[in-house]
Amino acid sequence: MYELSRVRLYSIGPAGARYADTVLDLRGVGEPVPDPAPTQAEFFEEEPSGPPRRPAPAGVLFLENGGGKSVLLKLIFSVMLPGHRNTLGGASSGVLRKFLLADDCGHVALEWQHVQTGECVVVGKVSEWRGRQVSNDPRKFAEAWYSFRPGPGLSLDSLPVAEATAVRPPAEGTSGAHGRRRTMKGFRDALMEAGKAYPHLEVHWEEIHERWTEHLGDLGLDPELFRYQREMNADEGEAAGLFAVKKDSDFTDLLLRAVTDTRDTDGLADLVSGFGSKLGRRAELIAERDFTAGSVDLLGRIIEAADARARARDVHAGAERRTRTLARRLSARAVRERVRAADLAQRVTAAAYAVTHSEGARERSALIAAELAYRHASLALAAAEKSAAAQKRELADARTLHSAWQAAEAVLRHRAAADRVARVSAAIQEAERDAAPALAARAKAAVDLVRALHAAAESAETLANEEEERSAALQESGDCAYRDSTTAATEAQRARSEAGHLRQRLAEVEQETAEAVRAGWLDDSAPDADPARAALAASDAEKTAVAAWDAARESARKATEHARETAAAESRTELTAASAADAATAAERAYEAERRLAESLAAEERLAELLSLPGAPSTVRVPGPRTGADDAVPAPRTVAEGALTPEELDRFADELRELLDDAVSTAERHLFDLRTAAADDARILGALGDGGLLPPGPDVLATVEFLGEHGIPALPGWRYLAQAVDPADHARVLAARPELVDGVIITDPDTHARAREVLGDAALLPRSAVAVGTAAALLAPPPAADATPGDVFLVPPNPAMHDEHAADEERQALRARATERDEEIRVLAARLGKDRELAARLASWRTGCPAGRLTELARAAEEARAFAEEAEAELAEARTARAEAEETAVEAARVRDERQEAAQKARRAADALAGLAHRLRERAGWQAKLRELADEAAESEARAQACLERARAADEDGT
Repeated sequence: MYELSRVRLYSIGPAGARYADTVLDLRGVGEPVPDPAPTQAEFFEEEPSGPPRRPAPAGVLFLENGGGKSVLLKLIFSVMLPGHRNTLGGASSGVLRKFLLADDCGHVALEWQHVQTGECVVVGKVSEWRGRQVSNDPRKFAEAWYSFRPGPGLSLDSLPVAEATAVRPPAEGTSGAHGRRRTMKGFRDALMEAGKAYPHLEVHWEEIHERWTEHLGDLGLDPELFRYQREMNADEGEAAGLFAVKKDSDFTDLLLRAVTDTRDTDGLADLVSGFGSKLGRRAELIAERDFTAGSVDLLGRIIEAADARARARDVHAGAERRTRTLARRLSARAVRERVRAADLAQRVTAAAYAVTHSEGARERSALIAAELAYRHASLALAAAEKSAAAQKRELADARTLHSAWQAAEAVLRHRAAADRVARVSAAIQEAERDAAPALAARAKAAVDLVRALHAAAESAETLANEEEERSAALQESGDCAYRDSTTAATEAQRARSEAGHLRQRLAEVEQETAEAVRAGWLDDSAPDADPARAALAASDAEKTAVAAWDAARESARKATEHARETAAAESRTELTAASAADAATAAERAYEAERRLAESLAAEERLAELLSLPGAPSTVRVPGPRTGADDAVPAPRTVAEGALTPEELDRFADELRELLDDAVSTAERHLFDLRTAAADDARILGALGDGGLLPPGPDVLATVEFLGEHGIPALPGWRYLAQAVDPADHARVLAARPELVDGVIITDPDTHARAREVLGDAALLPRSAVAVGTAAALLAPPPAADATPGDVFLVPPNPAMHDEHAADEERQALRARATERDEEIRVLAARLGKDRELAARLASWRTGCPAGRLTELARAAEEARAFAEEAEAELAEARTARAEAEETAVEAARVRDERQEAAQKARRAADALAGLAHRLRERAGWQAKLRELADEAAESEARAQACLERARAADEDGT
């Protein structure tokens, strides 16, 4: 069962209330999903913080009339109930077409979530006007439906409704679709491409109503539920109005409409008619049912017994076949494993040689590459230097050529100017020669005119000089009066300025005196208080404070340097301690790693078995290094537990490896002998067969079969020997008539001649010599001993050819011996594999840990740990010293600041008192000068007034 999780509406709705891109999200507020299915999130989606939850079980949409409640339900029902006649409310069949404009491609997508697993499925509808024109013809209104399972590649948020879709999930209130809207065909192509790229989406597309309804049923979404909801909301009233029936017939009609198709009443009639017919034959059908049930019960038991017998036979036959097949496979597998082991050993040897050869080749190649790189760099440097020299020469030539071209342009300009000067000079000389008479006449007239002008100018100049002398005298007198007036006014103003300045200085002195009294630098209560003596005392106090400040500053500097040195020492000690701790940790880890490897090797029981170490405390002999003759006796050692210690393994690893190599060689030889014996027994068992008598050769069987076809009774010689001859005489008969025993025996002596003729005419052409004789010839007494050549004898035949009891006894003995040998081979092979593995582990460990390295690692770990502890102690001391130095530096800085402040206060007091004393000494002079300046200002103002009146009178005379 599914629940509605989200609704997305895109570019659809009536003209006044359209859904541009709207998502109604109902997720994550319901109960947790009981059995959530594994899901793969989108690439940019955040990780879920908890178990998935079901959507909201119910929701309320508060809108005023005309707000769009019915529009939303109509759009949702258009997806689940395709067809115009299923439109919610009203009888208009074109209401959905009014929700789509000409350029629209409307989308309605619903995301459903399964209540048990939390899996989601998206079903949607896309519609548009064909030709991008609104029409009343319903055939031009194109609709299609689609479904998919959201996942990586496609989801409800990333529907390809536009040409560009945001990769990240859009923020709330914004649309993830950007760009131009896709058409229905473009949307379908994008959807199908996503389905091909991501098969897990299970994209499905339908354009026919009935097929879409069937597909919804396949998905688990029953459209009939929405049909009931459409009927309940048909008049946009309460759902209870659907079940408001007044009588039984109305309820029956409601039930029939709900469960049957009103368009197919014939089917309902046939169903009712058939049900009535069955009710009429009810007694007959019940009797037939009882009889059938009893028969089926009895027949079922028989079938079950037959099936059980067949299954038992099949199981037995299968077990037998599997056993034989397993035996063959095991033997073949053993052969392949031996070949593979030898091949792997050769490959290992070849690989080791190849590695050694490759290492040498790599070193040679590295040297060659380095030499080539050096030579290439040298050649490149030489070429670069040669190219640089050539370019320098070219640059010098180019500069010379450029200078020459610049000089050439100047020379050309000079030559052209010289030519123009020459031409102009010639033209001027020629013009002067032509204008010489006119110039002489003009010069004469000009001389006469100048003489006349000079005479008139002399008389006018004499008169002007006289007037100018009188005006200059008056002007000089006025200017002198003005200058005197200005000078007197300036002096008066200067005197007034100086007087104001002196008054300001006297006021400042009085103010400074008051401030000194308030500050306590002067004692106004003493009658003989002198600022000079106070200034001298303040100067002495300043020198004392400055000396104390210098001493405190030097002490603070030394304390700061000491604190800095202790901090540096602490840093160095801390670094040393950290390095020592890291070195100790590394050494301990190396020692522990090697010790664990040694302990794992020493704990092997095989080593104790090789050394004959008992499980209880005892005194045993462990191999030690040879010190003298070859028969020297190793020193005894006491072992508390039956295993070696890592230190003992480190001392005696080489001797243990030699023991393991000897044990491996001995085991390999023994295993080879056992496998050789097993192969011989297997050959003998193969010759004995699986049971009974072995069949004769194919040529003998062909001969017997051919004689039987011609009515001649015959048996193979081996079969006749087993059936008609006493076992005690088998050896005698075999020795006397071996060719007939391995041939054909004719049991009827009268058909002997006919058998010869038939076989002569048959041309069977056997590949071996087949002797044919009668039973009497087989059982005839043997010839004399001297008639048999001594150099011919008979190989003992297989007992299974003629004696079942002897063959069975031999077979049982061989099988028992083979079973024991196989068990011994298995145990020996397992031990050999473990010995090889143990020898390889021991050799690998010895390669990585040479003799004595374990003790060296232990000693190095102890030394590193001791050094680390010493470094920690030094670090603690350094930290204590640093803390003490910092405290001393802080205290020295505090004292320095206090003394600096006292020195500054003393300096300010001394400076202020010295200045005040100096200004008090100057105060009497300032007061006398102030009175002089006042008199001088009054005199200057009177003199300026007189000079101003004299200047005005001179100006009037000059006018």
